[in-house]
Amino acid sequence: MGKDKHFTAGILELINMINCRKYKAIILYLLGENDRPRESLLILLSEMAGRGYLCLVCYPSDFGENKSLGENLISVGAGLDLIPVMRNLAALVLTTQNIEPAWHEILYHKYLWLHVEKHLLAATEDVFDQANLISFFSSHLSWMESFKNDDRCFPLQSCNEQESNANRLEARIKSRPAGWQIYANVALQGKVAVMTATFLDYGGTVFYSGGAERYLLDLAEVCAEMGHEMVIFQYGDSPWMHRFKNIDIISLSRCGQKAEGWMLRCAKAFNRIFYEMVQGQAVLCIYSAFFEAWPLAASPNIGISHGVSWDNPYSAYENALAFWLMNERYIAGAKACEELVSVDTNTANWLQTVDFEMGQKTILITNYVDLSAFKPREGYTEKRDKTVILYPRQLYAARGLYLVLEIMDEILVKYPEVEFHFVGRGGAQDIEQVIDKKKDWGERVKYYPLTMEEMPRAYQAADISLIPSVHSEGTSLSCLEAMASGNAVIATRIGGLPDLLIDNYNGLLIDPRPEALKEAIVSLLEDQQQMIDFKKRNIEVAKAFSRRTWRKRWKALLTGKIKPAAAVKSKPGRTIEIELKGRLVDYCKLGGLVTALLNNNYLVYIRSSEVPDPRLSFARIQWLAPDTPLFSTSDARIEWQEDSK
Repeated sequence: MGKDKHFTAGILELINMINCRKYKAIILYLLGENDRPRESLLILLSEMAGRGYLCLVCYPSDFGENKSLGENLISVGAGLDLIPVMRNLAALVLTTQNIEPAWHEILYHKYLWLHVEKHLLAATEDVFDQANLISFFSSHLSWMESFKNDDRCFPLQSCNEQESNANRLEARIKSRPAGWQIYANVALQGKVAVMTATFLDYGGTVFYSGGAERYLLDLAEVCAEMGHEMVIFQYGDSPWMHRFKNIDIISLSRCGQKAEGWMLRCAKAFNRIFYEMVQGQAVLCIYSAFFEAWPLAASPNIGISHGVSWDNPYSAYENALAFWLMNERYIAGAKACEELVSVDTNTANWLQTVDFEMGQKTILITNYVDLSAFKPREGYTEKRDKTVILYPRQLYAARGLYLVLEIMDEILVKYPEVEFHFVGRGGAQDIEQVIDKKKDWGERVKYYPLTMEEMPRAYQAADISLIPSVHSEGTSLSCLEAMASGNAVIATRIGGLPDLLIDNYNGLLIDPRPEALKEAIVSLLEDQQQMIDFKKRNIEVAKAFSRRTWRKRWKALLTGKIKPAAAVKSKPGRTIEIELKGRLVDYCKLGGLVTALLNNNYLVYIRSSEVPDPRLSFARIQWLAPDTPLFSTSDARIEWQEDSK
């Protein structure tokens, strides 16, 4: 929808009807360009409309004025105009064919009802895979035989039994777990919505404790102090929602599409889902990377650069064209953002060079360190029997893990007093490489992943910290934490790291090559005085990057972006666990409880020994296996048995 789009009087009337929120749910009957509504389905919808459902028969283009077909049953002549209106509403979407591509924008996160006529066309297979409910008339049972074991299938009776069909359909919506999806919408009024690639992993099970993730946690705290709860949207392999440190984390999932390869294959789809959910709802939208604001940018917004991805050599992409496309999307996203925050001068200067207007709307807010948490150990300059070299980062190639692994054997052979410590998390293959080194060297190589709260003790135990980034680096939080903790630092000449270290003054800046890293380590091990000088100077330099200053600058920026009229303190959500006991569960009774909890802004976790289809999880209702851990303790817990009232 372009910025200059004006709604017709008919659409505005519908918007007002929808916003009154008096309906049980909204049923959208989507029609193709040359399609006509099925009489049998119109009769069924008329019955549903009489029961309190708003039923809209939507044509894709200008098909005349809106027309009432009965109580709560309306024919919409320009149905596509409803797409931006339906972004965050409880809606059940009915379609009978391969729908227009534009309609797909609202199917990513809606309850989809597919009605099959005569046979399943190849063109409808994509919609079929997405469908939560698949209906057909019982007279067609013979050709639907192949789907008889699909629990989504729902046979309808003949046309003269519409009341019976409506009873069964409504019972299914209310009682089946998948039916609760339509009530599980996320309330964003008064909240700050953030889009990021990862915060938890794609499955929603592991917290990525990297710099960008910790940055968002601290930014959420700033927002909360200003009266606005933060909600984080990220890429996911399935629809899930979790609460982490009082922040709702919601996955953006499309049709079971895997999130790997998100930069080029998934970014556009996830961007559209985010836009449809937050535009006009959230008080402010923050894009944690510029390219995530492409092709649609919700307003008002701020974009953040945590270091640029374009400094990765194109050989890391599939081909040179993929590298060029990533650059193009990065620039397009930056231009779409209303204001840009850069954490390093490298990105800020590049934006100014590429486009003068981008440079004018760029604000430099360098990264920071909590000086109250990160301090040197007592006697940090005194020589010890051992020298600990710390790698305090996530274990993956971009952060220079393999530079360290390549040279550490030589260092360990030549210097028997040296130990290497790895404390970051990472992928299974990367962790395996570190474990293999530990097997070779025993206690001289340690791997112990730590939480954010535990990181200060890792730095205090170290003498030298390695920040050997290969690409995509801002003003590294790890580097600042190491400096404040009185470590000597060796870092690569990448991104914003030269903003923190002056070569041969408070650290060593090197090219991202194994040989250069080895020479730098040897230099510090051979020159103890140089190591001590770096340690002392780092403590002083770190004071210029205090967390207090960073918070002050962000508060000033947010105060200017969030309109005073919208500054209503949001109510933090709560969590509740429901554990299902036994095999037989009365879902009608349970459905009523769950709906009431969702309406009161609870995040509902349902634990069942029979783990359901992951598609049944959506937004604020999540099905879990009995042993699935949560990130935070629930506010309440219920054991649901057959005799529960």
